[in-house]
This record gives sequence, structure tokens and C-alpha cells, in this order.
Amino acid sequence: MKKSLIMAAALGLLGGCGDDGSNIDAQIEFRAEVNGVDFACDELYEGLGADESALRFADFRLYLHEVLLQNEQGDWVPVELEDANFQGDGVVLLDFEDCAEPETWTTVLGTLPAGDYEGLRFTMGIPFELNHQNKDIAQPPLNLSTMHWNWQGGYKFLRVDSGVGSLEDADWRMHLGSTDCDGDPISGGTTDCTNPNRVLVEFDGFRLEENIVVADLARLVDGAELGSNQDGTPVGCMAAPADSDCGPIFANLGLPFGDADAPSPQTFFTLE
Repeated sequence: MKKSLIMAAALGLLGGCGDDGSNIDAQIEFRAEVNGVDFACDELYEGLGADESALRFADFRLYLHEVLLQNEQGDWVPVELEDANFQGDGVVLLDFEDCAEPETWTTVLGTLPAGDYEGLRFTMGIPFELNHQNKDIAQPPLNLSTMHWNWQGGYKFLRVDSGVGSLEDADWRMHLGSTDCDGDPISGGTTDCTNPNRVLVEFDGFRLEENIVVADLARLVDGAELGSNQDGTPVGCMAAPADSDCGPIFANLGLPFGDADAPSPQTFFTLE
């Protein structure tokens, strides 16, 4: 998987951590796949969803926060994230696509106290206190207009696009964020969202320098009818509570949808 030049520089900065035995590097690798095959923008992937659709993806990015590792005592220890273009304010933007820009970011970089760790936990999304802000003055990686809906709705926690701008490829997309939000953050009021839509992910047996976290788009759309769309709704799933096209995808993310309780566990992320 291609790594960005910025990430390589950050790895160099991290090289000195742990010399005094107090801290160790926490480099958590992620990989994007489609049905077990490495993700790439120029590939056509077939057999997706309940109707075995074919999609050529144009975007695949997601935000993470609250990254923790579990020590031998069973305590969850937060990873102190390094600041970089793709990391800041405790948030990481994982960018798997090289369609528009060749630079990608697929590794969470940070430090944590020295010790043995055997579990991983993180949340896909952006914490409430950062989600409703002005992207135009936000610091990286929260300054991207392409990953932002509006002040009230906040950011897109997950963005997956297919066929956008191409007449020969199927047009389908999945944008996940908080929905049914009330309040006026522009005037300083608190926004409350009925559906926060943050995805908690947890793995037992995770070992630094041994395991990779895989985000597989085929698992995300498993059971979804990608070739059809509910009348009067955007193509794909924009996380609207009344859009039935979102039901199977929310189930795969371990999120409640409509009147249905959250299934358990999520299946989008796996461990290798």
C-alpha cells in the first residue's frame, strides 16, 4: 500500500520514542480492500452487494478518534496521536484513495506508555465537541470541504463514492455522519443529534507490529441492493433515517437504523 511522504517523515520523528523506556511508538496499520483484494481507484470490482453489482470507486476516506490499546492488566490506554496533515486534535483521517491526489494516509501514528498490549479499540467518526465547527478555520485534518456537510450536521465520518463524473461506471455513494441534528452552532448554541452514527470498533488479540486493520468495502455493502434506489432519495446512502437503502449498510456498521436496534458486532473492519 502506498504511503505518503508526510507519513514517512512522521515515522522518522517517532524513531526516538521509547529510548528511556517510558514510551513506545504506536504505529497502527490500516489496509483498504474490496472482497479481499487491495483497493485501487482504477479497478472495477464485481459481485458487490445483494444484487452483485459492479462498482469502480472514486473516493474512500474515513475519520477515526479515541484510539486505545489494552494492556496486560485489561486497562484501555489512549494513544497520544502525533500531529501531521492527516492527524490533529486527536482525530485521524485515513485516506485510501489516490484518484484526485496521489498522497494517501493509512497508518495511525502516536506513542503510549511502554508495555505489552493485546487489544485495540477506536471509534470511526469525529467527537461531538469537534464535529460542529467552521471547517474554514479548522486545523488539519478537519479543514476539508469534501469531508464536511454543514455546521449543524458536521462532518462526513465515512465517504465512499463510485462512478462520480464517469458516464460508463455505476453512480453509487455512501456518506455517513450524524443526522437529525438540532441547534445553531453558528451562534454558539449546542447542537444535539438524534443519530450520532459513530462506530465503535474493538479487537481482542491485537498486537502492534503484527496485525493490520482491514476496511473492506464488500463487507460494508453486503446485503445491500446497490443497483436500485428508493424513490425520492439520493443515490446510495446519505445516512438518512428514512432511506431504506441504508438499512443493510448500517447493520454492517453495527449501527441502529430506523426502529431496528444496533446489531452486534460491526463487520466492516476486520483484523489480520
